Amino acid sequence: MNATCAPRSTAPATSGVTESLRKPLYNVSGSAEAYEVRIEMPGVPKNGVKIDLEDNILTVRGERTVNVPEGMKALHRELSPLSYLLRLRLNTPVDEDKMNAKLEDGVLILRLPIKEAAKPRQIPVL
Repeated sequence: MNATCAPRSTAPATSGVTESLRKPLYNVSGSAEAYEVRIEMPGVPKNGVKIDLEDNILTVRGERTVNVPEGMKALHRELSPLSYLLRLRLNTPVDEDKMNAKLEDGVLILRLPIKEAAKPRQIPVL
């Protein structure tokens, strides 16, 4: 079984003061049972993450917003709103019903179990 992913092209990062689009740093691990994808998205809350899987293409989006506390004004800004976009083509079909995701300490961890039909099998010789 080939447990690898091939990156798809993402939109280029844009420069600007208000918002930018970036491809996040990520690692992909795999076994005969599942893929595990770890994606760094610092500052993105759980409700700012969107995950889609269509035609074996995994798309992960993350939105970070930066707000000035009420009653204050921004004096210096290095943090800005930021959008993350990652697209990966999966070489093996995954079981969409068993997928799960966890966001912890700015790292999104996706577990993508491989479909039973796609798992390698041994055929006995009679």
